[in-house]
Amino acid sequence: MDPVSLTLGIVGLGMQIFGGMKQSEDAHRAAQISRDEATQEQGINDAKQKQMELEGRRTQLENIRNMQRARAMATNAAVNQGANLGSGLQGGLAQISDQSNFNMLGVNQGLQIGREIAGFNQNITQDKYRMADVQSQSATDQGIASLGGAILKAGPIVGQISQGFGGKQNGFGFLMGGGSPSGYGR
Repeated sequence: MDPVSLTLGIVGLGMQIFGGMKQSEDAHRAAQISRDEATQEQGINDAKQKQMELEGRRTQLENIRNMQRARAMATNAAVNQGANLGSGLQGGLAQISDQSNFNMLGVNQGLQIGREIAGFNQNITQDKYRMADVQSQSATDQGIASLGGAILKAGPIVGQISQGFGGKQNGFGFLMGGGSPSGYGR
């Protein structure tokens, strides 16, 4: 093989090896960015869940306050009319309690649905972490395969180089087991 082709083959092999290593490094950086992105999304989801819980508690508290106000107004009206000893007041108070309990049930159901959504979001975030790891490993494997292909392509070049060093014509035969440079010691 002529020296120019040999040199180009060695340079090409070096470039493929370098490119494969850089591709693997880039894949690891991309995976880290994906993991960071998933972590930030999880933080947003956690904050949304805290906000939902806080709003739910406030709504529950407001529901209790409204019930207490309605009961107080109903009791006051009944006392002012002299009807506080009859069954009408008790029926009205029971209706207020029922409506308050119904409202509380709605708030609790909304909180439960929000918690389920937060759980799904957490699962999606975990899937994103796993996907980033798989993509990183895949890119690493691809880089290794590329390196293997480069070495496979370079095999004939390396073989020809070693044959060139092994012959007597260039004076380097002693490096490849061809004896001493002076020819003695065979």
